[in-house]
Amino acid sequence: MKKFLSDYIKKDGNRNVILLLLYLIVQTLVFSALLPHFMTVSNAQNLMRQTAELGMVSIPLSIVLMTGNIDLSIGAVMGVCAISMARMLKMGMAIPLALVITVGIGALVGSLNGFCVAKMHLDGLVATIGTQVMLRGFCYILTGGRSVSGLPQSFTRVSKMYILGIPISFIIMMIIFAAAIFIMQKTGFGIKVHAIGYNAKASEFSGIKADGIKFWLFVLSGCVAAVASLFMLMRFASAESEFANGYDMDTLTAILLGGISIAGGSGNMLGAFLGLVTVATLKNGLNHMGMTATYQQFIIGLLIVISAIQWKKKRD
Repeated sequence: MKKFLSDYIKKDGNRNVILLLLYLIVQTLVFSALLPHFMTVSNAQNLMRQTAELGMVSIPLSIVLMTGNIDLSIGAVMGVCAISMARMLKMGMAIPLALVITVGIGALVGSLNGFCVAKMHLDGLVATIGTQVMLRGFCYILTGGRSVSGLPQSFTRVSKMYILGIPISFIIMMIIFAAAIFIMQKTGFGIKVHAIGYNAKASEFSGIKADGIKFWLFVLSGCVAAVASLFMLMRFASAESEFANGYDMDTLTAILLGGISIAGGSGNMLGAFLGLVTVATLKNGLNHMGMTATYQQFIIGLLIVISAIQWKKKRD
């Protein structure tokens, strides 16, 4: 057992998996002791719904990071998609058609990011920050500063659907995460992604179409952000200009804590999942303690700094 654990820790990103698992257990025990309502069924279901939305967008972003790129437009994409969906439903459009159009909007934004990064070879940080600012401004244009509410119950009631007490959004997220873990660790595509992250030019010489993979990963990121925004819209039953604002940093924090290097080529999806659960549980517990969003933002920023220090030590 000792040798197995030692060999497991030596593998890429697995040390973070062990450390995060231990931290998550301690964090849960502390919140359970301090907050009498933390371990209730209703709070567990609420935590799973919150984790599902954050988890969905964490999956493609994790893979994008492994290629040495980054997508900071996720929150803004979710905002535009949710507001667009809400407005279409208010106009009386059929839900299936509105869903297709909304996912198409996410794919369109992802294509724009992918074109800028993969085809024009712009820095991902610069390109997606530009998209983020542009889309957030578009959110204000779409809403006129007012909330879009009054959505049909046939749409919002999906967020209240459960299977064996587990929210359907969480089940969908877990299925996607399981598939991503398998693909990234057991298939040739995962090997290609890591190779691009280690050295993009060298991977191209070996026959890997790095630019094509980067482009479609950004498209995937946009599509998944659209889907996540729909579940979030179902839960809140309204959308406003600041919808999903801050999701970019929350997602990035979870992924970096999970052991995925922002420089690319390193990390695994299981670590990203545990980082996601850690951040979601932390925010849920802090909300129950009455901590304001300002202090939560400070803590999230601190976690990002800790993650950056951790990866600098690992590289050195």
